[in-house]
Amino acid sequence: MNIENKIALITGSGRGMGRAIALGLAKNGVKIALTGRNQDLLRKVAKEIEDIGGNSKTFLLDVTDDYQAEAVSKEIFEEWGSIDILVNNAGVILYDKPVWETTLEDWYFIMDTNLKGTFLTCKAVLPYMMEKGEGYIINIGSSSGKEPDDEYGPYAASKWGVVGYTASLAKSLLGQGIIVNGINPTWVDTDMARAYIPEGDPEWVTQDEISDAVIYLLTKAPTAMTGKFIDIF
Repeated sequence: MNIENKIALITGSGRGMGRAIALGLAKNGVKIALTGRNQDLLRKVAKEIEDIGGNSKTFLLDVTDDYQAEAVSKEIFEEWGSIDILVNNAGVILYDKPVWETTLEDWYFIMDTNLKGTFLTCKAVLPYMMEKGEGYIINIGSSSGKEPDDEYGPYAASKWGVVGYTASLAKSLLGQGIIVNGINPTWVDTDMARAYIPEGDPEWVTQDEISDAVIYLLTKAPTAMTGKFIDIF
């Protein structure tokens, strides 16, 4: 697909992978709807996009809130007349807690953002894509969604859910012109990862590699490819 002048909604785009994806798409001529819960961070990314000649707008969005998901999607559509690309990137994690010590509060904290948030944003954006008869959805999973982990129980469960939901959604949309795929990265060098391991790791995936994978799925992946994940681990 030629993505120049397409409209992309990216969740959690104020920092980390979301920021990198936004910048990568902007460099390819995509108009970016930057969404997240911190307006200051979103504005910084918008300035970076402006500095490279790109086009973006910021929208406050808590992906766990169904009303906000629908309202922001409507606002973006009314602003630009289309939502062609959705990247569900927003995510949270809790470190170093055995699965059996998971509290109900821990469970909902992770599930609400990682899985429910993905569902709500897809649900809000899909009517616009279906009306147009085309669209691309990319859900960010994790290697934890393919390989069990003993210390990140709710996170792993949420990402297994994202993988399953992506496959099911893709199958349900066959014939509608909407392609749904995802990316399962291992540790990515972000501020969230370095909050846990400050020194980082040379084997971590870079943010630009995630951005490149998104661009590949949008521009070079076979058009028949849907319901699949690129594993980067």
